[in-house]
Amino acid sequence: MALNSTRQFTPFSVSVLLHIFILLACFSSPAALAADPPTPVWSRYGCNAGFNFCANVTTKESWSEDGNNIYLFLDALVYEDDIEKANTTVWYVGENFDDSWASDLRREAFDVVRFSFRGSEFAHPQITCTPDQYTKNHCMPSVECAEEVRRSGLNMMHYSTEETAKDLIWVIKQLGKGKLNIIVAEGLGSVVVQRALEMEDQLKNVSVVMAGFTHPQYFDIFQSINGYDAVLQRVLALCEGDKTLLCVSRVGALEGLWNRFVNVMRAAEANTLKCNKLLKWGADAKEMHTEYRSIVAALLKKPQNPLMLSDWKLLQLIPSFIYRLQRCEARDQQALTQLREFVRSTERNRCPLFVVQRYNWLLNEMVLTRQPAPPKDLMEAASMERLVIPNMLLLQQLYDTYKAFPKYNATKISVARTLVPLLLLPSDIDPLFSLGMAAQASIIYGATIRRLPHQSNLPVANSASNCIKANLIHYRSRFEWADAAQCNLDNIYRLNFTAFDAYDFYGVTDAWEFTTPNMAEPPVNNSATNSTSPPCEGANEGSSRAMGFITVLFVLTLLGLFGMTYLYWTKARSLKFSDDFYSNLNH
Repeated sequence: MALNSTRQFTPFSVSVLLHIFILLACFSSPAALAADPPTPVWSRYGCNAGFNFCANVTTKESWSEDGNNIYLFLDALVYEDDIEKANTTVWYVGENFDDSWASDLRREAFDVVRFSFRGSEFAHPQITCTPDQYTKNHCMPSVECAEEVRRSGLNMMHYSTEETAKDLIWVIKQLGKGKLNIIVAEGLGSVVVQRALEMEDQLKNVSVVMAGFTHPQYFDIFQSINGYDAVLQRVLALCEGDKTLLCVSRVGALEGLWNRFVNVMRAAEANTLKCNKLLKWGADAKEMHTEYRSIVAALLKKPQNPLMLSDWKLLQLIPSFIYRLQRCEARDQQALTQLREFVRSTERNRCPLFVVQRYNWLLNEMVLTRQPAPPKDLMEAASMERLVIPNMLLLQQLYDTYKAFPKYNATKISVARTLVPLLLLPSDIDPLFSLGMAAQASIIYGATIRRLPHQSNLPVANSASNCIKANLIHYRSRFEWADAAQCNLDNIYRLNFTAFDAYDFYGVTDAWEFTTPNMAEPPVNNSATNSTSPPCEGANEGSSRAMGFITVLFVLTLLGLFGMTYLYWTKARSLKFSDDFYSNLNH
């Protein structure tokens, strides 16, 4: 393939060239497109830093009718700087493209393309607003940002997942000719791929790996506040399943960790938990239970934003949090206060560039009803059935932004059995992208499923990276996915509840500062062990195994006793005694 140039550019020059391209697009008169847009070509000219190839893509404003031009800008990391060298191209579609992950695949003789969506910062036009309108409060667009998008006059329907999926299909057809093409999707990017799977007849020579996905017909961004309990149960089950038994024994949860947490929260709500009065957090003692629950919600997902990778290390703090909350000595009060400050702090990572463009999908296509209930009503309904719910302030901000954001009508994405080779890695510790919804979608697709422990909504370059790389290599050579045995979790991502450095969170290295196990909280309203929701699959796996073993042992013991009794009885009946002492000896 002929290339435009072999020059390499600095990040500054690349930025200047990209802006010149966008400015030229802005000032050129809108042109109606023919049946197909111009065919894009790979180039070395004007690429973003870290990439050695890129492509300017002209596409349609609407694939169903002629209209104005829309421009995309794709970046690629190409094997050995030769676009013809590798026989397989990996197309990343998601929110967490990682340079190190792409470089690792490049060393394995893959070309890796970052697919940028229409409306993003690497496209024209852009759905955006001034950064200070979404960099605060967990990288969520503000009402002012939504109003700025409305004033832009853009037709949001042109930036739907359907139009984006058609972009993806067309670009792969043009730039992936003669190669094996594998789409790797995660997070909200998976919604675009699910939309593309509706048009599977156009996905020839394309395979898909999808991680951290959901069932788009049931997902609702507002109702996702109900997903925290199930995730907490799975995390506590991991603590109970620790082979050293240190985690569960330190808490002292003879009744099970989930039941211990339920009882501690009930004691807090009844204001019998001593920490309610000892912690000086500025909240009324009777309302402290809401503080504890919001902290646990933040530990399960921080930042609480579907576009950003959660800090999985925070999961390790949950058992020690329960322990410290019950014990509540002076050192616990200090540690818990520091933890509260940490979870309430602004995000350490920069907000993604494409925040506003993705929220266009979230607020238009990921809401089941056009008029969602007000946050107060949602929270009250959730608190009747759930223990862990996120901070209402975040939900209120999302609701306010939703009301101000421009709307469009989109059909729900259908999930059906597909002939496209599909590998699924569902998340199980992300409260928003629940395991239950992912499981339903997985079964309907009829795809190959691989389960890894504690997977977030964005695991591709993190906890699932080894598994995905093994499958990409295997599929390239054999056109089938690798065995489950090759899908392993990297040791760096294994949870360790008892031996990790907790200084950044508690202000002390030792997360527990363990002394003795805690006793169970006294029963509240005679319901000491009732849970507010049914235990999730695997939550009581350890207890079930123990009870099963005891039951089998008990049955075997009874059978043994009955058998011995029967033998003794039959033997006794066969004995015949006489007055002759020596004759009796023969018996």
